[in-house]
Amino acid sequence: MKLSVQSRHIGLSAPLRVAFGTIAGVDTIEVRVERDGIVGRGEGCPMAIYDQSVQSALGEIEALRPAFEGGEADRAMLQGNMEAGPARNALDCALWDLEAKANGRSVWEMAGLAVPATIASDVTIGILPPDETARAAETLCDAAMIKLKLGTPQDLDCVRALRSVLPTVPLFVDVNSGWSLERLNRLAPELAAADVFMIEQPLARADDALLDHYNRAVPLCADESCHSRSDLDRLAGRFDYINIKLDKAGGLTEALALAEAARARGFRLMVGCMLGTGLAMAPAYVVASLCEIVDLDAPLVVQDPADAGLRHDGRDLHLFGPELWG
Repeated sequence: MKLSVQSRHIGLSAPLRVAFGTIAGVDTIEVRVERDGIVGRGEGCPMAIYDQSVQSALGEIEALRPAFEGGEADRAMLQGNMEAGPARNALDCALWDLEAKANGRSVWEMAGLAVPATIASDVTIGILPPDETARAAETLCDAAMIKLKLGTPQDLDCVRALRSVLPTVPLFVDVNSGWSLERLNRLAPELAAADVFMIEQPLARADDALLDHYNRAVPLCADESCHSRSDLDRLAGRFDYINIKLDKAGGLTEALALAEAARARGFRLMVGCMLGTGLAMAPAYVVASLCEIVDLDAPLVVQDPADAGLRHDGRDLHLFGPELWG
């Protein structure tokens, strides 16, 4: 089996401010695996907040090159020989793609899942001053759901500004670990009054135990706190939702297993992404078919339309074709 990998920069159409900084673009890795003239592809997005880089991801992949070139690599081998993360994600998704093409079966058939023609997805508003938040909301009257990034002293003003424009749109907020427990307990009742249905990752992962003292005014979702099935015991009783991202889980294989295990434990499911091209969004769309909250609006924010890969019409994601993936 031939293995090749390349990195590239994916620019955003406009900078996105979140609690830990401003994102103008991301560096991704694309993996290609080839066997008997059939090519499978996968993409991963290393994130500095997880102490990842393109260089570290490339190093992980190169360490497995002998196994791929010797014909010993498969998805099960990856699970036992790599840590969950973007490098394993890219390889795992490339192997799903290769297997689907080689066997003439779609990934949907392989996973035993129905194929939804469209899936309602949110639209994200980054951290902005309240007046700019309201102006951004004015352009999203048709959104199925809005995610509002928070993490500044103006958080409540931004929520109220959005609600002044869109009083009934389903709304959740994402804090990216930017609050303390005291701030969470103080703001959550105000957010409940503004009909915010969920708060994503209010505290840092290291502070998860503090959530035992949360007032529970609004349901919580674990993002940075949830990577794989090994996290579920620690999250139980503290979070209501988990956000499944393939780059955290280390591929579609673990993401599907995580969804099944989490649902069995009573968690509600959300799917998200780190940003990237349609090659990364396609396997996330597969996971999205199992989730009630879908946060896959990257096709709306990538700078180059060719990178979108699958269509987001401002309300729904539309099913990708087999020429893209799977």
